[in-house]
Amino acid sequence: MNWHSLLAGEVMMTVNILIGVLVGDLVFRLKLAEMAVGRFLPVLTTIGVGPILGTALAVGVGSSKVAAALLARGVEEGSVTRDGAIWGTISLSFPAYLRRWPSTLALCVGMAGTAGWIFAFTLLLRSFGRFLFVIVKARGSETDSTKTDHGGQVRSYSVSWYRRLLVTLPVAWTFYASAFLIMPEIERLLKESLGGSLLPVAGWGVASAALAGISASLALARGALANGDLDTAQTVFALLLGNGLGYFTRALRQNAGYFFGIFPADISRAILVRNIATMIPFVIASLVIPIPFIL
Repeated sequence: MNWHSLLAGEVMMTVNILIGVLVGDLVFRLKLAEMAVGRFLPVLTTIGVGPILGTALAVGVGSSKVAAALLARGVEEGSVTRDGAIWGTISLSFPAYLRRWPSTLALCVGMAGTAGWIFAFTLLLRSFGRFLFVIVKARGSETDSTKTDHGGQVRSYSVSWYRRLLVTLPVAWTFYASAFLIMPEIERLLKESLGGSLLPVAGWGVASAALAGISASLALARGALANGDLDTAQTVFALLLGNGLGYFTRALRQNAGYFFGIFPADISRAILVRNIATMIPFVIASLVIPIPFIL
C-alpha cells in the first residue's frame, strides 16, 4: 500500500474541510448569502430556491466543496432543512461540472472526433437532467425560523459546529482510508468482469479504461476508431458505459470523505445513497439510446 499517497490524500481532504467550514461560517456571519442573491431573490423565491441554496449554487461553479460547507452551516444554524441540505449538496455537482465541461469537450473532440462530441454532450445533458430533478426536490429547503435558547437569546452555533469537527473528522479520515484501500480492488474486479457480445473486444477495453480516467478511455477510443475496430455508435456506447461504471467508484472515492467531515453521519449517508440512486436512471437512459445503432 502507498502510505505516502494515503497520507497526502487525508491531509488534503482535512485542509479542504477546514477551509470549507471557515468560509461557510463567514458567509453566514456576514449575511453574504442575502447580499449575493438579493436582486434575484424574488425570482428564486418564486421557484422555491432560497438565498442560501442560490448562493451555494453560484459558489459551486468555483468550488462545490465550499458550497457544500455553506449548506452544512445552514443545517447547523437551522436555516436549511435536512432534506434541503441533502438535495442541495447533490445539485452542486452540475455547477461544478459546467466549469470543467469546456475542457472536457475539447479533449473529447480532439481525441475521438464525432464520437467524442456526442459523448461530451451526452454527459452534459445527463448531468443537467439530473440537476433539474434534484433542484425540484431541494425546493422549499430553507426556513425563516430562528432558533433561540431558553432565555430567548439567539444561540451561537459556531462553537458547536467547530466542536463537532472533533467527531466528524475521524469519521471522514476512516471513510477516506477505506475507500483508498477498497476502491482499487473493486475497479480491478470490474475491469476483469467486463465482457459480452454487445461490443467488440476493443469496446470493452475502452469501457474498462474509463475506470482509470477519461483520458485513458479516449486514447483507446481514438486508436480503435483509427483502426476500424469500432464505429462511432459503438465508441459512444463504450465511452458512456465506462463513464457510468466509473461514476459510482468516483462518488465513493472523491467526495464521500469530505461529506462525512462537514455533515452529521446520517446526512452524509443519505447524500451518498441519493447521489448514486438519482444518477442511475440517467446513466441507464444514456446507455439504452445508442443500443439500436450498435446492434
